Amino acid sequence: MGRVAVVDTNILLYSINRSSERYAEARELIGSLDKIVLPAIVVYEFIWNLAAAGVSPKEAEKTMTRILLNEKVSLADDRRYLLPAFDLFGNLSLKHYNDSMILAIAKEVGTLATYDKKLRNRAGKLGIKLLPEVVE
Repeated sequence: MGRVAVVDTNILLYSINRSSERYAEARELIGSLDKIVLPAIVVYEFIWNLAAAGVSPKEAEKTMTRILLNEKVSLADDRRYLLPAFDLFGNLSLKHYNDSMILAIAKEVGTLATYDKKLRNRAGKLGIKLLPEVVE
């Protein structure tokens, strides 16, 4: 099937922000994937970040349309992971539920693309392959 990964919010955000220091890397990473799996929570977080940046609803809709209609993108059926996400908390508080949902899906897919160092650390402990392989 090729390279498949769950893509975290920060990868998407960097991939659309031309002034970001990680723009080119994020675009290359996304382009290298044969399939992109997006948890619904990533879509919501992405929209919340666009809103916080002052992006208009019309522009956000255009951006989301390009992402969601991309043939490489599939939305994860989050219902399957709502309860298993609780098994991934360890000693963390409930505020980490969003990340636990992403991890539950990535655990099944096998690969997670993120720049979030705490999420990468948790994923590594679960044996999930990480993209990019190294984050500075």
